[in-house]
Amino acid sequence: MHTAWPQAPDVTGCVNAADIAAAFAEDAVVSTLDAGDAEAVLREPGDRSRMVLGLHNPTADEVRIHLPSLLAEHAQQAWHFVSGSMRTSDAEGGLCVHLAPSTHVWLTAAT
Repeated sequence: MHTAWPQAPDVTGCVNAADIAAAFAEDAVVSTLDAGDAEAVLREPGDRSRMVLGLHNPTADEVRIHLPSLLAEHAQQAWHFVSGSMRTSDAEGGLCVHLAPSTHVWLTAAT
């Protein structure tokens, strides 16, 4: 099972909409991350003032992503939901994101 996921989050009504949109501008820094069975992309505006993290589960099973392991250099960041679907749990060392099959989520944090 493989489903497409949106290339940008839905920022309708989002307080940080302009900041998030900057992470999708031409001068944005885009990094693909190794998230095991999930797909992950980190986008940052040219000034690196904000991070926008996209996670997608293309599998038929739930996946669990330990954010501090995925982004060790940002382990203490406070992540905020932008759009998509997820549930979270606390784990040793920080927050885990759980994605149901064929779902995605976008999160953001200031740097």
